[in-house]
Amino acid sequence: MRTFGIFWAAVLICAAWAPNSLADDSWRSYANGRFGYSAEYPDIFSKTGEPDNGDGVWLESVGQKYRLTLSGGYNALAEDGESKLKSRLQEVAHVIEGSETFGNGWYRIVYSDDGGKDGNEHLFHEYGIVDHESWASFIFAYPRKEEKRFAAIIPRLETSLALAASGEIGQGELNKAAFSLKNGRVRKDGKELDCEIYEMPRGIDNGIKTWAVIGTETSDTITQREAGVWFFGGEGDFMTFIALESENEYQDIVWSPAGDRLVLVRGSGVRPDMFFDVYGEGMEKQAEFSGMRGEIQWIDSGRIGFTRIDDVRDSGDGVYSPSLLRLSAVLYDSAINEATVLKESTDTQNYRFNGISKDGESIVISEYYVKNPKDWADEEKVKDRKITVPMPAAG
Repeated sequence: MRTFGIFWAAVLICAAWAPNSLADDSWRSYANGRFGYSAEYPDIFSKTGEPDNGDGVWLESVGQKYRLTLSGGYNALAEDGESKLKSRLQEVAHVIEGSETFGNGWYRIVYSDDGGKDGNEHLFHEYGIVDHESWASFIFAYPRKEEKRFAAIIPRLETSLALAASGEIGQGELNKAAFSLKNGRVRKDGKELDCEIYEMPRGIDNGIKTWAVIGTETSDTITQREAGVWFFGGEGDFMTFIALESENEYQDIVWSPAGDRLVLVRGSGVRPDMFFDVYGEGMEKQAEFSGMRGEIQWIDSGRIGFTRIDDVRDSGDGVYSPSLLRLSAVLYDSAINEATVLKESTDTQNYRFNGISKDGESIVISEYYVKNPKDWADEEKVKDRKITVPMPAAG
């Protein structure tokens, strides 16, 4: 599952705890039928459930005091332990200093809900493994005051987590030659697929004419490895491909003025938070940011302005609202792969990228502000105004 990770502490459905020591027969084994990964866990959970897509399982104790989530998927984006950790660090809040580590095919991170309700802080111990075919991870949540209690439990959880043997998952190599576009329809091995066709914006000539988003819901002939964005030339021939875990991730593509770079916008169709994946020449992925829907724009052929999501504020009652997001206005220069914060969020201020001034000399930003951090929960107390900052020099 690829939900927006910054809200794990709020939406996670997780797992329970057991006594200080557990005999071998007090542990259960789990094997995922879709992706083939497996793990052991203490036999102490009173409630279990599975998401509709079959990518994992969640377990919880009475009262949800202790929780565990197991999940996995195909490594469609060719990630490793380092890149997995990097993306998670962009998605979670209140990371425990020094917990963020990675190695060859694994990563670990521990974060907190920063007090939780009534000062009952919880820790979220996340550990994941990845190879060229797939990935799997668990997130174990428990009260911080019981941290010592879990010192022997968590290492066994980590050691037991295992991926399927090479070749046991997946559905063959990606056969790009099987795909083409003819008479306005994408075809695989000559069979038409039911998917929408997008055309390149006017004025851009990079050899690509159209693109389509396909996945396992598009046709029963599509495999998981083939899920993604497919680009086609003027004659309907295959040009290039960007993998996705699901066609439902796709929201939009924002092309640079020259058409040599793009931003792939991923996320939910109902939430305001998005992922911005920046691809450079040759379709290599350069960067990934979490940002606000619709608030991204190419300033010139190499630079992007957007609204970045930094964190989520604590509402005090556990209720999520978009106004609780911490937002900064950011400029990303793809030529040097560097992000510059134009205006950074504070406890009482948010900044949203609006666009470029008419003379092209400034960047227009909306500032949202409150007198007291607690006022973010009351939209009537949130004020706003337009401000400008000088256009930074390129490179």
